[in-house]
Amino acid sequence: MRHLRDDTVLILDGEVRVYRRERSRRWQAAFSIDGKAIRISTGKRDLNEAKDVARDTYLEYKFRHKNDLPVITKKFADVARLAIADMHKQLDAGLGKKGCCQTNLNTRKRHLKSIIMRHRN
Repeated sequence: MRHLRDDTVLILDGEVRVYRRERSRRWQAAFSIDGKAIRISTGKRDLNEAKDVARDTYLEYKFRHKNDLPVITKKFADVARLAIADMHKQLDAGLGKKGCCQTNLNTRKRHLKSIIMRHRN
């Protein structure tokens, strides 16, 4: 088991760790969603306020994961995949003209894939 510093606080039955980095007055939070480590700054100096922010952020990330939304949306590829999935749902629901929308979707998929490939690091 990991040894915690004296100024580390666990909330939500240990799912979220609230701590301060050395030489920082603001509290940080760390947790994992679907095996991915997430670390955030709460932006708060008060521990109780920081715990509230950490709890709310954790619950928001859990909600996103549960509803198949990208947990972290900083990556263009995640947003592009979400947009393509949304287009598929619209087509499956019968919205728009099948031929026109399908052609448009295929064109957008090719365009998004080329952008994703160029922006991969």
